[in-house]
Amino acid sequence: MQQRKDFIWKMGGQQGEGIESCGEIMATILAKEGYSLYSQRLFASRIKGGHTTFALRIALKQIMSIGESIDFLVALDQETVDMHGGEVRDGGYIICDSKVNPDFSKYEGGKVHCLSLPISETAMKQGSLMMRNIVSLGMSVALLGFDKAPFYAAISAKFAKKSQDVVDKNIAAFEEGHALVMAGKGDVEIDTLPAPEKVDQMFLLGNEACALGAIAAGSRFMASYPITPASEVMEYMIKNMDKLGATIVQTEDEIAACMTAMGGVYAGVRGFTCTSGPGLSLMAESLSMASMAELPMVVIDVQRSGPSTGMATKVEQSDIDAAVYNAHGDYSGIVISPTSIEECFYEIQKAFNLAEMYQCPVIFMPDLQQGLNKQSVPSFDMNRVPINRGKMMKQEDLPELERPNYFKRFEITEDGISPRTIPGMKNGLFLSTGLEHNEEGKPAEAPSMHVAQTDKRFRKLETVADNYEPFLNNAKYDEADVLVIGMASSRGAIEEAVAEFDAEGVKVNHLQLRLIKPFPAKQLQPFMDAAKKVVIVEHNATGQLTNLFKINMHKKSKISSCLKYDGNPFTKSYVKNAIKEVL
Repeated sequence: MQQRKDFIWKMGGQQGEGIESCGEIMATILAKEGYSLYSQRLFASRIKGGHTTFALRIALKQIMSIGESIDFLVALDQETVDMHGGEVRDGGYIICDSKVNPDFSKYEGGKVHCLSLPISETAMKQGSLMMRNIVSLGMSVALLGFDKAPFYAAISAKFAKKSQDVVDKNIAAFEEGHALVMAGKGDVEIDTLPAPEKVDQMFLLGNEACALGAIAAGSRFMASYPITPASEVMEYMIKNMDKLGATIVQTEDEIAACMTAMGGVYAGVRGFTCTSGPGLSLMAESLSMASMAELPMVVIDVQRSGPSTGMATKVEQSDIDAAVYNAHGDYSGIVISPTSIEECFYEIQKAFNLAEMYQCPVIFMPDLQQGLNKQSVPSFDMNRVPINRGKMMKQEDLPELERPNYFKRFEITEDGISPRTIPGMKNGLFLSTGLEHNEEGKPAEAPSMHVAQTDKRFRKLETVADNYEPFLNNAKYDEADVLVIGMASSRGAIEEAVAEFDAEGVKVNHLQLRLIKPFPAKQLQPFMDAAKKVVIVEHNATGQLTNLFKINMHKKSKISSCLKYDGNPFTKSYVKNAIKEVL
């Protein structure tokens, strides 16, 4: 029997049929067994109904993309067969509920194995059509060749609160589904994955990792308004607020959310808000005020397809311009992006540090593929990123104030960063408004003061790239045929493409960008100089990241784009073909 390095399993049907639940049970068990996992949910932008799929890639080594070429497709309706059957590799399996009289005619004479099995009928034997997902789970475990015992335990735990009768019926449904596949496949041998060593890991959403990271960073205040695909950050915080002694405010809109978070930050706590593209647009005026008042607030922007409502459940990286330029006047701020779901945890902590070190808004930009999909990651080290509150003054270090003087909260300093106090500190009195001001915060419109304060607000950002790793460096070659640069969730597909080029003897370097603003031109230039061609990989139609490179970098003629804006994630083949075009 052949052994594989990974498998891709996908299940499809209508929303509300337990498809995600089936995938979640399987993924949770396999994560405990030590397999590396990457999942993808695709669903319509509606409350209920519409076509939906849950895909799970199962591997022996860490993976960061959903991959391509499905091994096993479980379909509860004909639509799933029609839409996704073509993704099944030669030698793979399609199982469809016999109730829909599936049409497999396009696969006749081919190498894809098609099975029409009584999923609905088997579920009804146990008393409920709702058990189709558990029947499908049994079938999937049989196809994948996994031990049944851990799944019995998981089913028992899932339904334990109902009754033993419900538990027994679901286990029976699982067992019958398993037996149907074992009988249906006949003498055909199915590839299997060897059992890995068990590891200490988690299986979670990027949004959950962001929330955990904010907690680890010491944040206990969040103001937000629900929006897909960012809502889980707030939901996680709400679920745990009582244990943490935290305050979570659901506001009436994104404008109020941003202003409320700013109020918390002004009061001295590490406050933040979370949104997506439409909400980020509404926050423009508030972000401008945060820049002027030098308030260290964090905004998580989980990017989705736009403009406007767009495709709220599909991936895109088209908020780059909005994040970089989303304010009026000479706005100073920081924009960073995590390169993985694991980095959603660690980099959001650094975002809080950067906000307080540089006393400005920080926009943290994962994308939907990271935020709404789960991946297995090593268990987090809660102490890996130490808290840095910047120039936060202690009470005992403040000199006596002589009336009518205020504390110089906006003092002109060599590094551009002023000492900071919070309201209520003796001898720390200052004025904070959205107006241009003198060092004490009092309104001032003298040309010289506006120039001095503007220069100060930009001067302080000059060292960001020195105090923060601006990109993930996967560059192995001193001289490269191609330098490929991506951001957010494209990392996995790029790494897999680069690995294949390595095997073919083509020198491809890879950087995954974290720091978007201020743009790390100085740090990037040596890698660009060392490459014959540069390919920027991004999820949008207008090349927003590419444009930043063309604005800030030398030798612009080297630069080309690999663009994708159909709502689906990057694949290894897509990236590889784009690189081949410039070789």
